Amino acid sequence: MTRTWSLPLVACAVCAAVVVAVPARAADPGPAASATPADDAVLARPTIRAHQFTLEESLALADRNFPNLWAARARLAYTHAQLEEVRWTPWFQWSANALFGVTPPLVGTVIFPDGTTLNSRNITGLGIGTCSTCLQPAVHFDIGGVVPLYTFGKITSSLEAAEANVRVSEWDMEKARQGMRMDVRRAYFGLQFARDVTYIAKDATDRLDKAITGIKERLAKGDQGVNDTDRLSLETYKQEVIAQALQAPKGETYAVAALRFLTGVEVGYDVVDEPLKRPDRPLVAVAQYLEAARILRPDVNMARAGVVARRALVDYNRARLYPDIGLTLGASFTSTPSATQQNNLFASDPFNGFGYVGGLGMRWSLDLLPQAARTQQAEAQLEETRALQRLALGNAGLEVEKAYADAVEAKAREEAWEKAEHITKQWIANVQDHIDLGTWNETSLNFPLRSYLNARVQHLQALMDYNVAMSNLAMVSGWDSAAPQGS
Repeated sequence: MTRTWSLPLVACAVCAAVVVAVPARAADPGPAASATPADDAVLARPTIRAHQFTLEESLALADRNFPNLWAARARLAYTHAQLEEVRWTPWFQWSANALFGVTPPLVGTVIFPDGTTLNSRNITGLGIGTCSTCLQPAVHFDIGGVVPLYTFGKITSSLEAAEANVRVSEWDMEKARQGMRMDVRRAYFGLQFARDVTYIAKDATDRLDKAITGIKERLAKGDQGVNDTDRLSLETYKQEVIAQALQAPKGETYAVAALRFLTGVEVGYDVVDEPLKRPDRPLVAVAQYLEAARILRPDVNMARAGVVARRALVDYNRARLYPDIGLTLGASFTSTPSATQQNNLFASDPFNGFGYVGGLGMRWSLDLLPQAARTQQAEAQLEETRALQRLALGNAGLEVEKAYADAVEAKAREEAWEKAEHITKQWIANVQDHIDLGTWNETSLNFPLRSYLNARVQHLQALMDYNVAMSNLAMVSGWDSAAPQGS
């Protein structure tokens, strides 16, 4: 016995397709209860329909507008900025200081430390100012830094780690992008499925209306081959079809809301009105998907980049056990007119002077035992990341095998239901011929029509599952071009 056609799977399929939480929207106000002749003239004008987006256009819009991708791009920009910081930090170990102010007279020398004890003539002879209340400006400026010459690999290893971190962020963005594209395809195919079911229900009710009308006409003529029970049976089935078909618009609403959110097109969004069809990409051997996963899958490449980054951090921590050798440069200038300038070579003069320095130096942190422990920590993290890389490769193979089995099953199921649909079509045509000849009554259409509707809906379900399975296979293998493109 063929299973009774059940439309609850429509809502279930589309609800499962919509995996993105979409905020509720207020309903648009309906048309006014009454309209004036002027309103009738306006309503008679051609309606401007929303642009119908293809799957390819929807994917492009989602690539451009989806918020999660913008967040991933911001994280990538952050890692690029970190790379620039690491690249320039070793060469900008410089500092400058400046001081501006006023000072009172500061008189005296190393030989005469207290100028106030001398008479005016002797002070003048020494060139010391005699104003005891004047405030005069003072200025100081100095600059200094180190140019690294050899750091035992600290610069190169830190650069390598930062570059690997950028690659991790790039693959993280690609992972978010592929997940988003999977959501778009799932919602798009779910929307097509819901609309196809609506068309099927319309066709079924039209056939049932025709059959009911035929029975009523035969009853009116007093035909003894039919009775009122036959009419009630068909009308009951018609109401059953109508009730179950009401779930299709709900699923369509869910899918459209998800696509609006994913694509960023909040108003005027619609898709091309075309039926579900088989994927436009062939199902190839599983070995090709496994090879693609090893090369293209984002989390596998993130693990590879993580291993490179951790290895560079191990090298960096080992290099920190050794000193930094560099060229030290510096210059300073100080001018305080109100202070007596010290002309003695061996006298320190913090108020007046100009000097510069340059030399070869070494800086070495002697926390050798703590640094050795930090190196061991980095090595342990490297081993952890290597294990995660093996986990990512194994998990990728498992997911590809599972997704491939789902795709093979959906493909075979779709082909079987397609054959069943053609058989039930022939069955209905055969019964309709007998009805037209008058040898059978319209109730003979009840069972074959049920079988046809069940086969047709199951075929649509299999088509959607096949497209979604191919999309999922493309996502888990990282091979996005293997997914249906809607072309």
